[in-house]
Amino acid sequence: MNNVDLFKRWFLSILTVTLVLNWCPSQSRADSGAITPSDIEHSDPYEITASIMEIDYGKNMLIIAENEVYLVDLVIGGEFIKSVLSDAHGHAILFDSLDRGQTVTVSGMILSDGRVIAEELVLQSRRPKQ
Repeated sequence: MNNVDLFKRWFLSILTVTLVLNWCPSQSRADSGAITPSDIEHSDPYEITASIMEIDYGKNMLIIAENEVYLVDLVIGGEFIKSVLSDAHGHAILFDSLDRGQTVTVSGMILSDGRVIAEELVLQSRRPKQ
């Protein structure tokens, strides 16, 4: 095989891989995590008082009673949705002040895929359970 044939095979391989990756996306829009106006329209009210099981600071997400609870600040279909965080006395708190084991009350909406969007989170106890 000469250099021209090797180059052609290499070029066709790269072209094939590029076309496959572009025409067959690995993740559909429905699975991308994006929240749509339809998600909000088909959501149900949600409220729970429970302990924080896990915290993902990068995703602004808590695991509470085995539900993914997202803290958001966004506009969806012209509707402004912002999670408000406070302590039991109504004083504003920061997301990074939350810790595993603390008891919180979350009010918001649960989407059809099970994700919870917190509209209000109230820290009931500052001390994590032992």
